This record gives sequence, structure tokens and C-alpha cells, in this order.
Amino acid sequence: MENIIKNPKACNDAELRSFEELVTEGGEVALAGLRQRIQRAEKLVFINDGEYVAVGAIKNPNAGYKALVFKKSCALEQEGRYEYELGWLYVSETARGKGYGRALMESIIHTLSGKACFATTREDNDSMHHLFKRFGFSKVGQPYESENGGYELVLYTKP
Repeated sequence: MENIIKNPKACNDAELRSFEELVTEGGEVALAGLRQRIQRAEKLVFINDGEYVAVGAIKNPNAGYKALVFKKSCALEQEGRYEYELGWLYVSETARGKGYGRALMESIIHTLSGKACFATTREDNDSMHHLFKRFGFSKVGQPYESENGGYELVLYTKP
């Protein structure tokens, strides 16, 4: 298993396409403009085990989006505290249960080097709730309706 952490500008087209395909497979993101959003991320993380089996990103959320997430969840945002957002965390269905999610989170947390961040996940995604708690995230606010489907999201923060 190989952990690959790259700035999106350092990724070739095949890597960006693989990242985008796995994120799309997860089915929880707006597809319009996805490639451009991926390219604006701080870092992309790939787990390669003969092929890419998991991906995630450290994103650079804009202030308006960040304020909206905290408002929707009824959580108090501490101005400027959360510089980064974890996002597009996905392990392919055929690779689940093999520790790739944990490896993905370890790489991301190591790369963040103690910087504060936030993340959202589906309310019914028990695996992600477990990972966030294991890596020191706290659930804050209330679940809120996703704009990408008929499900609720939960906000997590890590100081």
C-alpha cells in the first residue's frame, strides 16, 4: 500500500481523473465544476494498492461556504479558526474493511500538522463517524439537510 500526497498542480491528468472518478463513485458531491474544485484543494491524498482504492483531500474552503456550513449546523464558527476542510474522503466499495480509511486519515492528519480543520459526513455514515472520533474530531451543532440528496449531514471539527 502506498500513500501519495500531492498538490493538485503536481498531479497529471490521469491522477486527477482517477481522483475525480472515485469521488464521483461516492455519489455525494455536486458534479458541476468538480474538477475545478479538486484543482483548488491544498492537497490530494491517494491510497494506491495496485490501483487507487481511496482518496481524500485537504480543501481550502472559502469564507462564505465555511460560514454557511457552520450556520446550517447551528454551530458557532470561531472566526478564522478552521483554515482547512477535509473532503472527498472515499474508499472504493471493493476495498472497504481493509484499513484504507484509517490509512487515509493518518496521512491527512499527519499532513495537517496540527492545523485546525472541519469536515462533514452523512449522518448515517457510521464508518466515518468512527474515524473522525478516533482521530480527535468532535461532532458539533445539529444535523442538517444536504443540498446533494435526501440525507442529513453532520459537522465535525478538530482544533
